[in-house]
Amino acid sequence: MIRTNKNKETKPDFDEMMIEVKEDIQEQDAEQDIISRVPELKELSGNIDKATNNCVNATLQCESVIHQYQRAERKLDDSVTTISGKVDTINEHIDQVMEDAPTKLKVSVNVSDTDWQKMQELHAQWLGQEEQKLADHNQQQEAIWQKQSQRLTNIVKNNEGVWISTRVFYIVGSLSLLSIITIVMEIAFYVYFHWIQ
Repeated sequence: MIRTNKNKETKPDFDEMMIEVKEDIQEQDAEQDIISRVPELKELSGNIDKATNNCVNATLQCESVIHQYQRAERKLDDSVTTISGKVDTINEHIDQVMEDAPTKLKVSVNVSDTDWQKMQELHAQWLGQEEQKLADHNQQQEAIWQKQSQRLTNIVKNNEGVWISTRVFYIVGSLSLLSIITIVMEIAFYVYFHWIQ
């Protein structure tokens, strides 16, 4: 810059020139800094491209897995339907067999003489045990009955308990008979006076 003084002389303005020089230096430093950062920016751009590609690949893989899962689910549904049908068929056959069992299923057994003899012996032994249990039970019941009978005999012999005399018996019976006759007569009068007249 050139400054004009009072005498119309032009003089350079050193302050402004220094500022311009500093600005130029700063611009060159900034350009140099940007230039020095170009490889780093290129590397960062490459990393971003790789990350983008990885994301795209991962998305494609996820979609592929989802499709495979859906196919497997459809196959599983088809398998379950098939198995359910087969189970229903088996159950129907079982029901049919159970219905036909009394008429169609006949089993024949061949038993040797020795086995038959053993079975008879075991049956006789079991019958003997049951008869012995029954006899023991009868003996216990007989003993209990004899105890009760002896006790009752002792009570009657000692004249224990509540006994009604003959006079009281006849008085109570007569009163009961009179009450019954009175009730019958009242019913007869009631019927006669309310229904017959």
